[in-house]
Formats: sequence, structure tokens, C-alpha cells
Amino acid sequence: MAAILGVLLFVALPDIKTYLARAGEARCMANMRNITLGLHGYLQDNRQVWPQGPSPDADEAWENFWLGALRPYGVTESTWQCPTISRMSGAEGPRVHYIPTMFPATPNIANRWSTHPWLIERENAHGKGALIGFSDGPAKSFDKVLAELGVR
Repeated sequence: MAAILGVLLFVALPDIKTYLARAGEARCMANMRNITLGLHGYLQDNRQVWPQGPSPDADEAWENFWLGALRPYGVTESTWQCPTISRMSGAEGPRVHYIPTMFPATPNIANRWSTHPWLIERENAHGKGALIGFSDGPAKSFDKVLAELGVR
């Protein structure tokens, strides 16, 4: 009986890794969607002007700005974290795993083009290129975006 169970576990192990990887990617995409919804709420409350924070070079100040700017819209600190990146970097890594696009303080500029990305994942955590979040909601891998453009 133990041998049969061992063989079944050995056969199923690669599938479990695949399912866990897909679950991590799906969670990451859901996080990006929730951040996008928070950004839409922020824009609605601020005359369609994109959040104007410090430079991304100011690591902690930049992270604190984004965490605070979207908190009133239900975007928690855990929403800003990709589970795969968290697992790879541990406690030493950044708190914000998705980098928002910088837009000038011009009303409605962030909504001008639906194909302009609003967010990009810090790294290629899912093996298909970094995830990119768009203003109309979907998050896609960089590889998928290139394929849709006919580049790959």
C-alpha cells in the first residue's frame, strides 16, 4: 500500500508544482486587477489626476506613498505583493512588487490609451515575462503581449 502511494505521489509531484505555479500567477493577476480598481477609484476622487508621488528611486518613501495612496480604496499591503516574488525574496525583498507607471499631473492622461500599462511586475516571477497590468483591467505576461503584437 505504501509503495502504491509513493508511486502516485511521484507521478503527481510535477503536476502539483505546475498547479502551484499557476495559482501564484493567478493570485498575482488578481492583485494587479485590485490595484487597477483602486487606481480607478483614486482617479475618480482626484479629478482624473494620477497619484503624484516621489521617484521610484526613493525606495521606502516611494513604497509608503503607494501603500498610503490606495489604502482608502481597499488596496492593502498584501495586495501589492506577488506571492511568488515574496517566496523568492523572503522578508528582505521590497514590500511593493508592482511598479505603477508615472504620469504627469494632467487630468485624464492615464486613461488616454487603453493599451498603456498602468502596472508592471518587478521581475519575471512566473517564467513568461513580467506581468503587465492595463487600465482596462487585464494583466498579461510580457510574452503574451509580444505575441498579441505579432513580435513572437
